[in-house]
Amino acid sequence: SIKPAGPALGPKEQQMLGELKSASGKAFDQKYIKMQTDAHKEAVALFSTYAKSGDDPAMKEFAKKTLPTLKMHEKHVKELAVA
Repeated sequence: SIKPAGPALGPKEQQMLGELKSASGKAFDQKYIKMQTDAHKEAVALFSTYAKSGDDPAMKEFAKKTLPTLKMHEKHVKELAVA
């Protein structure tokens, strides 16, 4: 039987996976936390922009509602980074 393919990874995701695969222990933790931090920063920026000036009212509402959660996650990731 043929297994369904998972979502295709773009070059950026493949590179990130490769970096994580080659890291171990503390290096893995640091790389993973850095990736999470960057991802949350991008998400927060995207959501706050859309919450202010998005053109789809439903999406705008969703962005506004989700923003506090994203900010909380970003804070947790930052705390992990210093731990």
